[in-house]
Amino acid sequence: MKHILFFVLMGSISMLHAQKDDFFIKGPTSANSEAEFQEQYKKNIRKSKINGIYIPKDLQDAFEEIIALSPEESIVKFKNADEDIVAKKLHHGLGKWMISKWCFYTGSRFSHKLKTKGLSHPDDMAQFVLRTFHRHLNELPLEEQKLIQEYKKVREQKLAERRKERKIISTETRKVDKN
Repeated sequence: MKHILFFVLMGSISMLHAQKDDFFIKGPTSANSEAEFQEQYKKNIRKSKINGIYIPKDLQDAFEEIIALSPEESIVKFKNADEDIVAKKLHHGLGKWMISKWCFYTGSRFSHKLKTKGLSHPDDMAQFVLRTFHRHLNELPLEEQKLIQEYKKVREQKLAERRKERKIISTETRKVDKN
């Protein structure tokens, strides 16, 4: 775990994708019912560790955890790279690691904190952490609310596009008896 960022930056992320965590096997909807899912979610958001993995309590704590788990030379490479390139290239490595290990789908104290800020999709949460971490390292303003609004706008656009692409299979007309 000490070399997560190093492996991601060096392009050796296949081991992260190959992990067979319960999350990837069962998916985020493995609970037998919505009520069970919600009950587990309520428990998870109070835990500091899930499946033996430390869960950050907030964004600053997440930054500290990434730094603690990564070699210094990887942090330097991350810091010196372009923000857009870092966010895009690391999404499928470090980003997916965060989504899985920090339980962005099934709930954790960190994902819950991000939800209260306005982020609802795990991919957006991972991108948000990657971008703000890059800004933090470069001592730039994090602009959290601006980023969150951008992610929400893109997510809404994608949803609208999917709705437009839906095909109507059949339509029905019901007569309402007004008596």
